[in-house]
Amino acid sequence: EVGYRSSAGRTVNWEIVERSKSETVIILLARLIPSGRYLLLKQFRAGVNNHVIALPAGVVPPGESLSAQAEKELKEETGYFGKIVGKSPPLKINPAVLDCDVHVFKMEVDENDPGNLDPRQELEPEEEIEVLLKKREEIESFLREEKAKGSDIDVACWFVFMS
Repeated sequence: EVGYRSSAGRTVNWEIVERSKSETVIILLARLIPSGRYLLLKQFRAGVNNHVIALPAGVVPPGESLSAQAEKELKEETGYFGKIVGKSPPLKINPAVLDCDVHVFKMEVDENDPGNLDPRQELEPEEEIEVLLKKREEIESFLREEKAKGSDIDVACWFVFMS
């Protein structure tokens, strides 16, 4: 719980979440070329006690290269390797309660490259991630169907494909 003084002079108490380390979150928007399909994930998340449809993502420890971790995270979670074609500045996600920085990496995956013909995830023992390949025009209806089946939808995934 933190307190601050509002512009009206009132003391406001607020609950926040602070990461135990100054880590940075990365989110990967990865598109396969030439098919144009996007990489989505379905993963159980303990924080909501449910499966969540989301974009590949990870946490980067202090001092580590964000770009190198983005490439590593894509390979680990999806089995694909790709190249970075864009990166956001530091962003905030749910800043009302969370204090960490987030970077979004735009990536392209050459699905005809021999290294991507038979993708194999390199998951940590506790991870169970299903890789989903969807064309942009399929994603909204897919997300709605998954929600109707009981899955949760990550806000980043929704915002990216609703524009």
